[in-house]
Amino acid sequence: MLKSTSIIILILSLSARLIGQQSYECENKVLTKSLEEKLSGYVLSQPLDNKQYFSRDWFEATITLKEGRIVTGEWLRYNGFLDKFIWLKKSTNQQLILNDEIVEQVQLNSGKVIGNSYFEKIKVKHWYDTDSVFTFLEVLSDGPISLYVQRKVSDSQSSNEFISDYLYFITINNTPLIAVKPRKSSLFASLGKYKVECKQALKKANLSVSNESDLIRAVEYLNSNVDLKK
Repeated sequence: MLKSTSIIILILSLSARLIGQQSYECENKVLTKSLEEKLSGYVLSQPLDNKQYFSRDWFEATITLKEGRIVTGEWLRYNGFLDKFIWLKKSTNQQLILNDEIVEQVQLNSGKVIGNSYFEKIKVKHWYDTDSVFTFLEVLSDGPISLYVQRKVSDSQSSNEFISDYLYFITINNTPLIAVKPRKSSLFASLGKYKVECKQALKKANLSVSNESDLIRAVEYLNSNVDLKK
């Protein structure tokens, strides 16, 4: 009997820390709202270092679940060190690590006409991984050439600081992702049979590639001015 009681107490304790799993009637309105949205998360005992984040601001998010359901009205920001979204429950002022097993896409809405950040969960094969792993990539450009960035944050061994360590990828006509760097030579090397034509197009347009903004502009120019479907 004592053993059964202990198990029940443990289950109730774990349930109290999990925000939402199924949709059902509940007198607690805050909990009901989370349950209906089918989001869950793990409560942080204390806030994480701000330097782990792509942005220190919280954004009202539009979250697409695997089943196609859309969740709105929740506040998130992306943690590049954990590759997780942190969820601010404004009703309780709690910060949670969002359980992203059922999450497909996340849009962080800036509140402006432009400037929203759009993330997709995509399988990526890093050189240091034995297999592909699901990672949240921000979509920088969408077209025949699609450009993505992983807003990765690493801890510096020399300075004990968190530093930006962004990784860029492209795919051409939905081929597997190819790692690129914001340099012309790296971009051209990733373009395969389109390399010569793309190189001529960027030269004619006098476009350089030395940073993220340049890389986005170059990819968008190529999407608009080079036949990448042939």
